[in-house]
Formats: sequence, structure tokens, C-alpha cells
Amino acid sequence: MKKLSYAAVVACLLPLFSAHAQSLTTKGTRTLGVAATDQSYFSTTDYSTSLRISVAPSVGKFFADNWAVGLAVPLAYASTKTKQTGNRSRGLAVGVVPWLRYYLPSESRHRVFAQAQAGAILDASWGQRAVYDGFDSTIQPYRNTDFGYLAGLGAGYSYFLTPNVGVEALLLYHQGGFSNTGNLGVDIGLRAYLGN
Repeated sequence: MKKLSYAAVVACLLPLFSAHAQSLTTKGTRTLGVAATDQSYFSTTDYSTSLRISVAPSVGKFFADNWAVGLAVPLAYASTKTKQTGNRSRGLAVGVVPWLRYYLPSESRHRVFAQAQAGAILDASWGQRAVYDGFDSTIQPYRNTDFGYLAGLGAGYSYFLTPNVGVEALLLYHQGGFSNTGNLGVDIGLRAYLGN
């Protein structure tokens, strides 16, 4: 009898949870998220070591049902050391990237969305490098600052762990940056949906 009662309660509550999943992408809902965008470590015993860590916190708001607009702040740190030449470099990049997202209507925990973004990135790098003057090489310090744009278009998938928290993956084509080339990447993130 207890099993039957439990099943009846779950059957009555199930429509409420699926309706709640739909209401998370309605007008007025706010979002807070963070995505890991590019993580790498590479080392060889006799040549070089390289580390790159990137995250992108973001905020947003649904201005209409299934339509959200927001702002991401990509942050990246990179470090490279070449053992044979003594070259060392470090870099820090900070960006401001507005985004627009559309979620396909669904009452499921599985949501598919499309995203477009465009913004700017500032990169500061510093370190030391070997400079060859024709006769000898010397290690000299350097500093550099660069400014670039970043635009992207992609499709993503969000799985709601709870009614207010989703894990998401975004396949995104980026154009621009400092080399002005395009690349395809996958961002993995976590997003909280805060009701009105």
C-alpha cells in the first residue's frame, strides 16, 4: 500500500517539475554561470613547458520567453617556458563579451539552445626572450599589450540537475582574437536560473 501511495504522489508531482523546467526560461528569469573554455598543460623533459587556464563567468536575463541576453567576462592565464633558449612568457587576457541565447521550447530537463556573441579582449603579456644580435644572444625582458575583437556562433545543450541548476556544453565557432583566425571549441559550464 505504501508503494502505491508513493507512486501516486510522484505521479501528481511530476507535472509540476516539468512545468517548472519550462518556467526557468520565461521572461524575467536571471542567470548566473561559469564556463571552462580552454584548459591545457604540456611539458617535455628537455624542451618546454606550457600552461593555459581559461574561465568565463557570465550573467544574463530572459527578456522574453526562451530568449536571454547577457554578458560574459572571459579570463585567461598562460605561461610558457622554453628550457634551451631561456625564453619565458606569461599572459593575462580579459574580455567583455555580450551574448544572445535562444532556447528551443521544451518541458524536459534536456534543453537545446543557440548562442551568438561579440565583444572585445585585452591581452597583456610579459617575460624574457633570447635576442640574437648577429654575434651573440642575450636574454632581455619584454612587455606587450594587445587589443582584439571576438565573435562567435554556436549551439549548446543544457541538462538540469535540479530545477534551478543546469550543466551545459556549448559547441562554439570563434572568429577574431589576436590572430584573427577562426576556431571551433567546446565550453563546459554550470548555470543557475534564478526566478523572478
